[in-house]
Amino acid sequence: MKIDRFKNYDEGVRDLVLRFECQDTSGSMFFDVAELEVIMDYYLEVYDDEGLEAAVVYGEGLYPYSGEIRLRRAHLMSIRGQYDSAVRILEELVQAEPDNTDVCYALGAVYSMMERAEDAIICYERAAVDGYELDMVYGNIGDEYYKLGKKEKAALYYRKAVDVNPEEGRSVYNLACTECELGKGEDVTTFFKMLVDDRPYNKWAWLGLGLVYSKLHLWERGADAYEFAIAIDGTLFDAYLGLADCYMELGDNGKAVQTLRESLEYTDDRAYVFFCIGNLYRELGNLHTATVYLHDALKEDPSYGDAWLALGQCSQQLGYGEEAAGYYRRAIDLNPDSDEGWLCLADLYIGEGCLAEAAALMESGYADAVTPLLFASRLCYCYYRMGRRERLADFLLSANIDLQSVYFQVLAVYPDLAGDTAFVEFLTGLDCDDEKKLNNKKCN
Repeated sequence: MKIDRFKNYDEGVRDLVLRFECQDTSGSMFFDVAELEVIMDYYLEVYDDEGLEAAVVYGEGLYPYSGEIRLRRAHLMSIRGQYDSAVRILEELVQAEPDNTDVCYALGAVYSMMERAEDAIICYERAAVDGYELDMVYGNIGDEYYKLGKKEKAALYYRKAVDVNPEEGRSVYNLACTECELGKGEDVTTFFKMLVDDRPYNKWAWLGLGLVYSKLHLWERGADAYEFAIAIDGTLFDAYLGLADCYMELGDNGKAVQTLRESLEYTDDRAYVFFCIGNLYRELGNLHTATVYLHDALKEDPSYGDAWLALGQCSQQLGYGEEAAGYYRRAIDLNPDSDEGWLCLADLYIGEGCLAEAAALMESGYADAVTPLLFASRLCYCYYRMGRRERLADFLLSANIDLQSVYFQVLAVYPDLAGDTAFVEFLTGLDCDDEKKLNNKKCN
């Protein structure tokens, strides 16, 4: 069945776009700037960058100095990640039309993508002066303040967005999260209670209330709120996830799984839902069922690194070491910047007595490790058990890591070494010469 790409557009938009697409190669049809704006905005809204480029190029040929067409050129560049070029155009437009709020908003959006939060806030504030779509603008400002770590300011703007539009879902959700992070769960609970009393059919208000109750560990109340949200809108995916979490915390795992399965119809990320169900069964110790759901997740998204990792953990617990190693390697290939796959595979090797393989793995990943201490503790264990005392000393002298931290981490992971006097003396620096060398190296 062919999807109607103009389903949510009126006939005027449809006719303009089709006329533009049907013109002959000579471009004999004529469109004024206002018509081209409609055509370009259509392509922008449906994420058709090729169509947008064609319309922009056509418009530039007819109206090379049009600010509206240059604005769309900037939109096209930002979509394609050409942020510096987009900024140059937008800054020129701001100079020419300082009161053009559309340009200010567009520049703020590009600054946001460039992680220039303070500049983005200035632009969004200037865009807000026309009073148009303030809920979205205030929500954006809240996001930028949150990026800067200014959560009080972020919460203030999220609340302003909700005051303008109590059904601005993004800001409702972020307000609940941010206020709870600030330790104001009780205050924001009162706010959401008043909101649902005033607007009992506001699904976002019920979702926010459910989230606040969950943050406060009031699982039964949270479940009730999420159920109200779903009763209002049965397609509200986030409410299903929240409800499933509440059921899990209440120990009703059957309902949690049922809720997650019901959510499959309302998500574009089915792999994530299958992953959640698989993880739930894994935590319950039902490894075979967990494996089935994790495979389902990978059928939906073969590049889902976390699912490969969880599948490896299931296989390892089931005693399928070779399969687990393969799954861990796949997880590392997909998420090389995450430590977890590397550590799981190293622990599997160590558990099977393959110390040389574990050491080689940790050596290859140590330089880029997020938590080098965890890699170092496994390297120390492997070197020591393999009798490579000199290599262990060289590593400790060259690694930019605190010796005492390594010692405690090794004993935490491998408590059997606590009774090994030679290892304890070696690693605690009772060999004063090595300790002096190590400390001198750190100072230098």
